Amino acid sequence: WRERTWHAKYTEVVEFYKEHGHTRVDKKDHPSLYNWIQTQGKRYKELKGHKPLSEEELELLEQIDFPFFEDQPRMSWNNMYTKVERYREDNDGRFPDHKDDSKLNRWMRQQRGRMRCEYGYAQLSDEQKCLLESISCPMLPAAIRRRAWYERYDELVEFWKQHGHFFVENKTLFNWVHRQRVRYKGCGKSNGLPMSKSEVYLLERIGFPWISDRGEVQWQIRYDELVQFLEAEGRFPKDSEHPSLYKWMANQRYRYKGNGYSDLSDHQIQKLEKIGFRWSMTD
Repeated sequence: WRERTWHAKYTEVVEFYKEHGHTRVDKKDHPSLYNWIQTQGKRYKELKGHKPLSEEELELLEQIDFPFFEDQPRMSWNNMYTKVERYREDNDGRFPDHKDDSKLNRWMRQQRGRMRCEYGYAQLSDEQKCLLESISCPMLPAAIRRRAWYERYDELVEFWKQHGHFFVENKTLFNWVHRQRVRYKGCGKSNGLPMSKSEVYLLERIGFPWISDRGEVQWQIRYDELVQFLEAEGRFPKDSEHPSLYKWMANQRYRYKGNGYSDLSDHQIQKLEKIGFRWSMTD
């Protein structure tokens, strides 16, 4: 419950940021969102009585320019870079991970975001880029894939808003949708990259079905076609006017009566009855 609430608030902040270009939320206008941001700042600074941010939460927050990132006292860029150099000298050229040095690891992640000019990150200077390139700063393939995930997700959201379903025809987006279902069913992993809780939340937020049902989508398309005809003509179509749609209506009656066809779902029955659909031609 708490995790879903966190991601819901994070999504709200992202929408605010996209609209206003900052996250300095006014307490009077958005008290709940203001308090949530203040709490994340306390967790970021690891103040007493506040649970530290998880790695996933931190990575999501770092994609947006939050005020508390500026308020936190930090060592200069050059000092942090020198610390990374020393760490690599003492550890056979290896970069610090979170377990070894969480602060250095966090700083490295931020530089990768800045190097790629990601959303919400300030760009590096040419000198800083050269210094990072001189030590072969890794670009984190997993982070790149995660960024690509959000881009595909935005495409799916746009498709859903336009069509009202998730039966995509575009091959690239279709394959992406299929992978999400595979990742979700296969213990949440694909190619070694876990399916994060934020990814699951965002997909479920738009009603994404984890089980593909092409028949349900095709039924909805036909139903919408029937509704359009009904709105335009004020009646249901005749066989001579629209043979395929007339045959579809006949099939719904057979399915309703259980005459050799798969039964209609309660939801489908309710939708048909809502528009005055007759189950018998003699009604």
